[in-house]
Amino acid sequence: MSWAEFLARYQATEADVKAYVEHLPVWVNVWRGWMFFIFTASVVFVFWKREARWLALTMVVSLIAYNLVAMFSGVGRFPSLAFVLLWSPLALLFARGRTHLSRTGRFDRAYASWVDTALATLVVSVAFDVYNVAYSLFMGVP
Repeated sequence: MSWAEFLARYQATEADVKAYVEHLPVWVNVWRGWMFFIFTASVVFVFWKREARWLALTMVVSLIAYNLVAMFSGVGRFPSLAFVLLWSPLALLFARGRTHLSRTGRFDRAYASWVDTALATLVVSVAFDVYNVAYSLFMGVP
């Protein structure tokens, strides 16, 4: 496969993913909006805090990885595997680090609250994604 063919296939997969997402239940897209909001909020802290840098990087890499898995497995539930593999270690990083956070100043308290919210969001999302991957494997669908 040439680079041009790869890019064309990747773009076609992005279009298929977009169509798939548009037909998901409203609550799923509300949840996706919440995740996007919380994960994008990492930019507020990215210059000062390690966890924020990891979340911002993982968010971008996981979206690309999701599309790559979808390119080869089909659009559906199985590509959530990319999120399980990338977000699980991130959730562990957040869980381990949250007890050591300083909560003395306003910025530190805001950061600690964001970490708690991001961790809860990651845990719930990974649970949904594990379900999606398991469903895909057991039901034999993408």
